[in-house]
Amino acid sequence: MTSLGATIAEKIIAAHSSSESARPGEIIQVKVDFLMVHEVLGSRILTVLEEMGVDAVWDPSRILVVNDHWGPASNTQSAEIHIRNRRFVTEHNIEHFCDVGCGICHQVLPELGLVAPGNLIVGSDSHTTTYGAFNAFATGMAATDCAMIIATGETWLRVPESIRITVTGELSQRVMSKDLILRILADLGTDGANYKAIEFCGTTIDDMSVGSRMTMANMAVEAGAKAGLMTVNRPVKEWLERRSRRKNWVDVRPDDDAEYVDELAYDVESEQLPPYVASPDSPANGKPVTEFEGTPVDQAYLGSCTNGRLEDLRIAAEILDGRHVHDGVRMIVTPASREVYLDALREGIIGRLIHAGAIVTNPTCGACFGGHLGVLGPGEVCVSSTNRNFPGRMGHRESKVYLASPATVAASALRGAITDPRSV
Repeated sequence: MTSLGATIAEKIIAAHSSSESARPGEIIQVKVDFLMVHEVLGSRILTVLEEMGVDAVWDPSRILVVNDHWGPASNTQSAEIHIRNRRFVTEHNIEHFCDVGCGICHQVLPELGLVAPGNLIVGSDSHTTTYGAFNAFATGMAATDCAMIIATGETWLRVPESIRITVTGELSQRVMSKDLILRILADLGTDGANYKAIEFCGTTIDDMSVGSRMTMANMAVEAGAKAGLMTVNRPVKEWLERRSRRKNWVDVRPDDDAEYVDELAYDVESEQLPPYVASPDSPANGKPVTEFEGTPVDQAYLGSCTNGRLEDLRIAAEILDGRHVHDGVRMIVTPASREVYLDALREGIIGRLIHAGAIVTNPTCGACFGGHLGVLGPGEVCVSSTNRNFPGRMGHRESKVYLASPATVAASALRGAITDPRSV
């Protein structure tokens, strides 16, 4: 019998195991290239390590610890977690540590050059799928799994089936990759890719910037995906040439006869894809922005590991330049990292946003998960560039969150209600 070809996910998993191949459904022990942990280290993982009797880490050069969710600490509990993380880093000589103000984990790890094509990366956060934009198999795992990796450098995986999503055509002006992924999630639903790997391909994906691709891979998990992967395009290659600590990387591509459990295709030009907005309380509630236009908002939030990059701040500044945020609307802008913040300062973006009435915070997860610096009160409505809008996600359970692109967030802040960014 002729064996079937392999998907990107199957190839990467096989390369990190003792198996010659990795077929969907198989349980395989794999070696991990890199582990990322944030506050969950100090809040849960350290307790598991103590219970296991682990007193040494597998490889201090292959772990990144980031204090990003409450940065700076918003209460004594978060301060204690940060202290435990700092102590762990010092005691175990962890090479890579980003303390408060450095940035959000999913932004700083690629900035530090710690991801390369073909890597198998695990993080203590569900949006670790972000690194799939760099042709890595990257997935989030819980505290016990991460503790085992800290101790051994290994974990097990059930090889996922793969879904191929092909996107062609050029996105219209002020239509962003966030609009595209919200459109795709509306079709897949929140469980349409449960424990599957999504492969994004096609000319639209090939033409995307690094930031736009990270947005797509980041939100693959909102359909339940184990990973969201792409092959290397020119912007990613240039990024890796500047930053990657591993210079001998090889782009992992699927075989022509790879088998997919499902395939979806989108032509954004023939469809004339408009800006999309996902209404409460699911990222899969996406519809064209015109369905929600005029919905009043109390807060407009631009930031997070999904959309807090330079290109996101740049388009917001373009829309707000010379204008002012609507009375009664709080516009909060959170750059995804210190590097993004400094680049935006050099370009004059931060000044333009502040002059327009925006509040610019330090890099942190902050408002995205209702931690601090933008928590919503009862009945308040926020249009947000984040990745989730579950009940209570950004504060009070009676608040409402509409997910949208940075362009739509900025336009809505300007008008005081959800607004099509093409109209301003």
